[in-house]
Amino acid sequence: MRDVVKIDTVRRNRLKSRVTPSVLRVIIQMMKISQTHRGGERRWPPTIVIGRPPSRWVLRIDFLQVLSIFTVVLVVAGSAAGAWWFSAHGITWFEPVLLLSVTFVTGLGITLGYHRLFCHRSFVPSPSFAAALGILGAMTMQGQISGWVSIHRKHHRYSDRPGDPHSPRPRGAGMGGAIRGFIQGHVGWVVSDAYCVYVDYVRDLRRDPVVRWVDRWYWLWVAAGWILPGFVGLAWYGTGDGYWAGFFAGGPLRCLWQLNCTWAVNSVAHCFGRRRFETREDSRNSVLVNALTMNGEGLHNNHHAFPWSASFSLFPGEIDIGYWVLCGFVAMGWATKVRVPSSNLIAARAAHATTGPFRSSTSR
Repeated sequence: MRDVVKIDTVRRNRLKSRVTPSVLRVIIQMMKISQTHRGGERRWPPTIVIGRPPSRWVLRIDFLQVLSIFTVVLVVAGSAAGAWWFSAHGITWFEPVLLLSVTFVTGLGITLGYHRLFCHRSFVPSPSFAAALGILGAMTMQGQISGWVSIHRKHHRYSDRPGDPHSPRPRGAGMGGAIRGFIQGHVGWVVSDAYCVYVDYVRDLRRDPVVRWVDRWYWLWVAAGWILPGFVGLAWYGTGDGYWAGFFAGGPLRCLWQLNCTWAVNSVAHCFGRRRFETREDSRNSVLVNALTMNGEGLHNNHHAFPWSASFSLFPGEIDIGYWVLCGFVAMGWATKVRVPSSNLIAARAAHATTGPFRSSTSR
């Protein structure tokens, strides 16, 4: 009986070897799923590693990194097509107004939704309001809520230190090192293996039904963010060309502008501007970034001093339109329990303002 079982096993193995090509078997044996990021932090989705470290060639495939590169390429290609289309058909005041309007509305999804709500829990929204903010944020093509929040929370933990996903600190000596650091902090991190979901930073969001639902349909919201502005153009002009004018202005061109405005918070607002608080990183309040984002995100040093605050405007004369809009939603009953620091707490943390491109090494 044992001999019969042994013979059957041998036959099955031979059949399996015939069905599975030898090359495929080699690839399967060489592929290893790694769920641990460099430094021991869990990441998702897992990294596929082809080859072994002693080997001369080791290929790492990070799915979110590939998806992020695809997103950047898609936005740039769509913007190039839009530039070509407008060069052939002309442009009026309607297209810039539409671009800025859609930027402002969807930007509320980032500043109020992704940032102040899901990341820092600065207020308590109604479920429908939370979902609406999540959808608007997804339309900016900055990734799913869980990924965006995990990267930002890690940024706060390691701000401008090793482990920060997008620090613009110089990477080398001289002007070349400063430029490399700035590029890495602005856009380089988006196409690197730093772009992933750091699982340990978003355990609370994995149990949030609103976040899970919005993330599940992420690409649907992205498509809506490109398609719907086209219908605004169609309604305004009443022609097919009007649809394409709205599509390109409110879709890819808007996303290209919006992505760079958000990335400027990570780069420009960590290099240039005023520091009202002495924090452990290089965050600064940038008037330029605040004007570009149109929602208060340029008050970055204030934010790093009080990450949990729903208001980034902590001193007279500072403009935080995002918080003003939130106050309107509070008045309508869509949000409650808004967290802001008291004047005494602000005064206790206030430090002498400093200017210049980077903080001195002694203050780091």
